[in-house]
Amino acid sequence: MQSGATRVAVLFAVVMLVAAIVHTPQAYAREERAIDPCQALNRGQSRYGPGGARHVVFAVAAQYGTTEVTVTECARKGRFWRTVLTTPGHVGRNGYAEPGAKREGDGKSPTGSFSLTEAFGEGDPGTRLPYRTLQESGDCWGSTIGDGRYNRYYRGACQPADENLSQIMKDGPYRQAVVINYNRPPDSPVVQGSGSAIFMHVGAGQTAGCVSMARAELESAMRTLRPRDRIIMGTSQAVFRS
Repeated sequence: MQSGATRVAVLFAVVMLVAAIVHTPQAYAREERAIDPCQALNRGQSRYGPGGARHVVFAVAAQYGTTEVTVTECARKGRFWRTVLTTPGHVGRNGYAEPGAKREGDGKSPTGSFSLTEAFGEGDPGTRLPYRTLQESGDCWGSTIGDGRYNRYYRGACQPADENLSQIMKDGPYRQAVVINYNRPPDSPVVQGSGSAIFMHVGAGQTAGCVSMARAELESAMRTLRPRDRIIMGTSQAVFRS
């Protein structure tokens, strides 16, 4: 008969052996292998379709709460999608919001598929999107809940809760930016309090809800983008079917 202590020791050894088998380097590799966004479009694995886009930008995080993302630009070549750009990026300081859960001031980026309608900054890098060159002062984006200019561009004296685009350009992030048409027509009506001023812009760290990346890579993408192109953004689980 085995003693109680002996039985416990044997059971522990079996548990450790099973854990070692399950968590081999090969198992970790399978768990961490990222889905190729462009191949996902080709295989119908994207939960969001490209619509009429010729270029689709993906910004994908491994999980909720993570600020690091992989930004991938896919271009339609005939019937298939090909990768034209892959670069690291960042999103909101609190990661992604779940679909439909984004709120003003939550420090999260929205999940979903959104059109890329226009761009702005200190000078047009050669984009086909409508481009606004910001002035030294007076360029604003509404973020005041209840104001009629909420989630819209306007010129004038920026309200305290609104984004001073001119100043943020001088500080660096808005030297180049692309409008992600979250919570805005034509994608949707503007809903007060559901989040505003969501852009792709220059940066090397977490944001208040935008997608940031290095300037060279952003400008490279901007030169290929045109009206009707889109961004698909969220966690891998939210964006892709397994």
